[in-house]
Amino acid sequence: MTTSRIRSVDVPEDEQGIIAQLTRLTDPALEGLERALCRATPTLDRENLVAQLSQEPLLAEVADLDGIVASLVNVASTAYSGHVETSEFVQVVVDTIQNDHVIELSDSDAQVLRNRLTRLAGSKCLELIAKGNLLLRANERNYRSAQITTDLRPVFLGEDLKVSAGLILHQLAVHASHNGRSETVFFTLDSEDLRSLNRVVFRAIEKEKSLRDLAAKSGTPILTVVSGE
Repeated sequence: MTTSRIRSVDVPEDEQGIIAQLTRLTDPALEGLERALCRATPTLDRENLVAQLSQEPLLAEVADLDGIVASLVNVASTAYSGHVETSEFVQVVVDTIQNDHVIELSDSDAQVLRNRLTRLAGSKCLELIAKGNLLLRANERNYRSAQITTDLRPVFLGEDLKVSAGLILHQLAVHASHNGRSETVFFTLDSEDLRSLNRVVFRAIEKEKSLRDLAAKSGTPILTVVSGE
């Protein structure tokens, strides 16, 4: 990976407090978090990742594990997508927290935070998650959700506008993220179109099963994705 330099970064005030919690972790809790990250199966589903880490007994006393994990993922993902070494990006993050004076962070605490944040955000698990997040978003459009509305359209004949027949049509609304913005595209389908779409989706599901079997045989973990991401 080609690295670049970074001079500043915007760290939201609420996230500054969450990141600073790392300075207050006990040594056993820190070791437990590192061990849990080493054992965890990488996933793009943060709730799933937190659930895995929560199984580590030494993390039982950590108050905001979900927030800490979210911040670690943000740091790892932002550093990777910006082609910046994790240690360099952490340096800028900690400097920003110190300079903003939103929370009190002494020089000694800042050094502790740099060391701990670099160790944790640089774990193999978070590195894989960072790469997975980048690949997931490296598309012009990403699917978010879909809806289908089914209507009976009357067909009128004659001067008296009598309903002589009906036509069933389905309107498919696909909600997507396009270059960071939400958009919705509408398609009109008839009965055969709907069946054709169903066959295509079913075939894709079967192909995914085959690929998952192949990955399992080779020992390659599959990153799970949150629905709608």
